[in-house]
Amino acid sequence: MGKELGRKVKALRKSRGMNQQQFAESLGYKQKSMISKIESGEAEMSYEKLLVLIREYMLNASEYLDIAPGEIERIDQQIKEISAPDPNRVFPIRDFEGLVNVKPTVRNPNIIVGDFTYYSGNNFEAQVTHHYDFIGDKLIIGKFCQIGKGVEFVMNGANHQMNAASTFPFYVFRGWEMDPPKQEDLPLKGDTVIGNDVWIGEGATILPGVHIGDGAIIGKNAVVGSDVPAYHVVVGNPAKVIRARFDEEMIGLLERLKWWDLPVEEVQTLIPTLTDSNLDRAKERIKEILKTKRT
Repeated sequence: MGKELGRKVKALRKSRGMNQQQFAESLGYKQKSMISKIESGEAEMSYEKLLVLIREYMLNASEYLDIAPGEIERIDQQIKEISAPDPNRVFPIRDFEGLVNVKPTVRNPNIIVGDFTYYSGNNFEAQVTHHYDFIGDKLIIGKFCQIGKGVEFVMNGANHQMNAASTFPFYVFRGWEMDPPKQEDLPLKGDTVIGNDVWIGEGATILPGVHIGDGAIIGKNAVVGSDVPAYHVVVGNPAKVIRARFDEEMIGLLERLKWWDLPVEEVQTLIPTLTDSNLDRAKERIKEILKTKRT
């Protein structure tokens, strides 16, 4: 592409009467400097950005970018495929690497994460602490969860033997003659399980063996040491339930709907209902959807 594409991009921008900042923002760039570099030939435009350029300025694409008219439909289909929600895309926000889809980044087989759950950071596994193979406990997180920066999942390896005279873990350190304690001598709490569509605020700590229900909200810096019911809000240290998010009928409907298990195409159609602040209207719509699914 280089300088030739740069000249065409500049001509296209000027034909629309846009300055570099306006043109950059229309393509999803934050700063005009990238457009300046592309126009001068100093930087390449990514294939994805080129497709966005063609889509956004479809009427003039063939004139300025030598795109044959018959290619427009094919290219637009490629754009849709690139832009579609993809649980295996590490960075789900264009031109932003400060947030990741967790599932494609996890390598530990004892960390199991559902589609579209994201973490506001880059190294999610570093947030799972004291997770030792010899214990074998699992961290299981559902789909569409939102995990804030600095959230820590403390696993069972943090627990020391408490049914003896000393809690010191001699077996961990060099030189001390002690075999690892038996599993039954450690205060193990089992797997940590997080439901679907759970929002965990920044800096929260989830202690070993906790089960958090679907749709729960965990407040910033909360320390969660006991189970959290579905669609309830907990805050504080130790975390306490302060309220239910919805009435029992709405909670029941959402637990039956299980929208997170639906195909992406169906979730897309449900977004107006899932994001409707008129809960009575949303409730009636969910009833209609569930009724349709039964018939």
